[in-house]
Amino acid sequence: MRAAVITEFNKDWQLQEIADPRPGPGQVVIRVRASGICGTDLHAHHGTLGVKLPCVPGHEPAGEIVELGAGVTDLKVGDRVGVFWSQKGCGRCAACQSGWPWRCPNAESWMKLGGGDSELMLAWASGCALLPDGLSFEAAAPLFCAGYTVMSGLRNADLKPGERVAVLGVGGLGHLGLQMSKALGLETFALTGQADKKAELSGFGADEVLVVGADADPGAVLRDAGGADVILSTTNSARQIAAAFAGLRTNGRFVNLGVPDAPLEINPRVLMWGQRQLRGSSQDERSDLREALMLAAAGKVKPKIELYPLARVNEALARLQAGKMRYRAVLQHAV
Repeated sequence: MRAAVITEFNKDWQLQEIADPRPGPGQVVIRVRASGICGTDLHAHHGTLGVKLPCVPGHEPAGEIVELGAGVTDLKVGDRVGVFWSQKGCGRCAACQSGWPWRCPNAESWMKLGGGDSELMLAWASGCALLPDGLSFEAAAPLFCAGYTVMSGLRNADLKPGERVAVLGVGGLGHLGLQMSKALGLETFALTGQADKKAELSGFGADEVLVVGADADPGAVLRDAGGADVILSTTNSARQIAAAFAGLRTNGRFVNLGVPDAPLEINPRVLMWGQRQLRGSSQDERSDLREALMLAAAGKVKPKIELYPLARVNEALARLQAGKMRYRAVLQHAV
């Protein structure tokens, strides 16, 4: 099969012909039709994720099952599936024994089996989710990382009817956050530093777009607009996070989905006196992924994507690294 391979960190990925995978017990082989590229791929590219070289990247794949390993009974050849990050837990740790295999410290992922930037992909059956009818491979792919992460963030915010959600950092994850929050029936604000994005963000579902200039305080801007019960943060800026936290209403929850570029400095008085909370979230309950997929199948969430053939993977990677991607990159694999 043909695959994109990381052979050296910080160098172009190489298109190579490598051996087709064969499934072991409990595994499947998927013919990949589309695979997303996200910021985590940049971490792999730079060597900060812990992957061992050579490595086939790609953790947002969607395609069709073409072969089953022994013992796989809940999937069949021809099923349309995507693969999420934590595919299989060890089965013996406290997390696995509590029914949370995705929290297993030794969970197996694409980093061991090989990713989806390839014509064929090996995956554990337990790491596959069926795609709803009518949802294209290209639209589904970004939901297996970005969409899953955002929906878990919203659910981990313990949302209540009538609350206001503010999305901080409206890029690859944030544009999905706006759509998902609106689809859940919540008043939804966007915080952006780019005034020329107001119309586009309104189109994603923002009831109000608050423009925060380079020298402005996002917390103050949000407070002036009445504050928010939940801030869903996808930014990597520790400075923005610390400032925006003060825009929470009493009993507000700040849910951090990004990887800040420095330690967070939260004012303890703001944290304590308003009974506010700082929470971290990543991909959590599998039902969160299912919910994201169903919203997309219903047309309530539409990832905005740029499509590239597998042969142009380095072009997509460079555009993502330059911060020019609008909003998700998806590799299309030849049918």
